[in-house]
Amino acid sequence: MGNNKTITLVDGYREVGEVELICAFEVPELDGKYIIYTKNEKDKDGNPIIYSGRIVTIDNNQFIENIQEGKEWNKIKNIMRAMAKHSLEGESYV
Repeated sequence: MGNNKTITLVDGYREVGEVELICAFEVPELDGKYIIYTKNEKDKDGNPIIYSGRIVTIDNNQFIENIQEGKEWNKIKNIMRAMAKHSLEGESYV
């Protein structure tokens, strides 16, 4: 997608694969850190599929948790929509 920063996802001790990091950010009002990434997959319309999760740290290791429906998920969805909107607006100036 452009920034070419990759991270490796691991399930327990089994490496799942590398994914491309889109962004990582903190949301103080939710007291959480989040990640948005892609496996460079496309949906049926050819659009990139993106994933998100909450970053938790346990014993100096970082893990990604699913974001549950509710206030937290709504906030993260709004952030992703704003990022997409501003990204598309920026393309008209290129």
